[in-house]
Amino acid sequence: MKKLYSLIRACMTSDMKLFKIKTKKNSKRSFLIPLFIALYLMFMVWGGANSLFEKFAPIGLNYVLLSLFVVGISFMTLIEGIYKTSSLIFNCKDDQLLLSLPIKRSTVLFIRVFKFYVFELLFNSIFLLPVMIAYIRWADSINYTYYITSIVMLLLLPIIPIVLSLIIGTITSSVTSKFKYKNAAQIIISMILIIGIMYMSYNSESLLNYLMKHATSMDEVITKIYYPAGAYAKLVTNFRLLDLLVFIVVHIIIFAVTIFVLSKFYFKINSKLKGVVTTKKIKFDALVIKKSSVYHALIKKELNTFFKIPVFIVNAGFALVLYIIAIIAITIRFDKVISIFANTPELNISTDLITNNLSILILALVLFVAFMTSITNSVISLEGRNINILKALPIKTKTILMSKIYSSLVLTTPIVLLGELILFIKFKISIIECLMLLILGILIPLVSHFIGILVNLKYPKLDAENSTEVVKQSASSFISVMMGMVLLLLSIMAILKLIGLVKAMWILLMALIIFIVIDLILYLYLSKVGVKQFNSLTI
Repeated sequence: MKKLYSLIRACMTSDMKLFKIKTKKNSKRSFLIPLFIALYLMFMVWGGANSLFEKFAPIGLNYVLLSLFVVGISFMTLIEGIYKTSSLIFNCKDDQLLLSLPIKRSTVLFIRVFKFYVFELLFNSIFLLPVMIAYIRWADSINYTYYITSIVMLLLLPIIPIVLSLIIGTITSSVTSKFKYKNAAQIIISMILIIGIMYMSYNSESLLNYLMKHATSMDEVITKIYYPAGAYAKLVTNFRLLDLLVFIVVHIIIFAVTIFVLSKFYFKINSKLKGVVTTKKIKFDALVIKKSSVYHALIKKELNTFFKIPVFIVNAGFALVLYIIAIIAITIRFDKVISIFANTPELNISTDLITNNLSILILALVLFVAFMTSITNSVISLEGRNINILKALPIKTKTILMSKIYSSLVLTTPIVLLGELILFIKFKISIIECLMLLILGILIPLVSHFIGILVNLKYPKLDAENSTEVVKQSASSFISVMMGMVLLLLSIMAILKLIGLVKAMWILLMALIIFIVIDLILYLYLSKVGVKQFNSLTI
């Protein structure tokens, strides 16, 4: 037991570093940014839950809404679990170290799953704890049993979603381990799940109305299908100690059985994932050395890094996928798409205004895909312990940094410009407006790429344990995404103020001048300050 405790403590101490933002001046307060983010999210969830409970309270169905929250949070945990199974369970960096120690392999697996559980417990708490607090205000009566039940629920709720995500992740890993391109399946699954969530979020108002009409019948279905949600609602409304004990025992058994069964074939799958699969016979002929330019070699290196990390592809490329979907939707069902914008009161625009300014619609799409695609916010951190090797190369620092910008443009520019060309043909845009939009299709994403790399130079995370920590849970990733959202909001607000008052061509010309100036300023800043920051990096 003492050995197990030491191993868990060592693994968790190392992994909890992702909740700290290291800076040279103020390392003792490195936890403040993640803490602020967590508290802000909890406050937002509490506000949303409070407004929903207020609507359900008059009809006496708050307990139903509570069980629905449990289902929703479990579903989010499941998706988050599938997303993280690859980095937290399979193909971990410390495999060789742990497997070389005189401990059972089932113990190694338990440590991995327990670490997984702790991460999902923290994730769950951000969403479930505010809901539990909001329920207290609108409940008819609250006693000590509610707090006991809620604490037990908070601790045990991640178990079933984790088990399901382990099953799905294990099956996916088992299948993909047999192929050369192991990451493709994970990327496709992640994209499909995220698109599904966004579709549900878009239809949230109609879903809410449906829930209020069919709350009682849905509660019966949920109680029968998903045991934790039904058990929690039952314990909250009619507490029985026996039911609580059964709830605890069931989850412990499920967790223990999962560890036992998974340990039978986990290491076989893990070893295959580390192997190399070849599909062609290799024939060695005369050695030929191909010479390429410095930029070509560096860009190729960056693209290889991007395509080898599924979490990087999903996180950075999701807006590009939405952009493609939007282009297809506009091309096929244009009338329906513009009716959505025209029926949105916050935008305050009419259908005629949109149809008379189609080039501005294309500009808005470019702004969206540019500011919601942040590739460079992780490119410095992903160098990790290789940063000193990169710095030691006989290459100018500015060349290294600009190669990361160019590689990001290689990923975004073809998709953005192709989408623009399709809409040019669809809407029959004038040649002058087409040229300006094509230039903006390069300049606007360039702003996002400059911002991402500058933020990553300011807040690098070179000692991360895995790529997920860098891409999803670093300060530079969060700050870059937030800045992109702010810039997108400001740009759309400016367009809404000008559209209808100023001709579309003049709006495009103003945008062209503004983004040329911004890109020039960011380029000069990167050439001077960014170079100094890169040269000062060390690990």
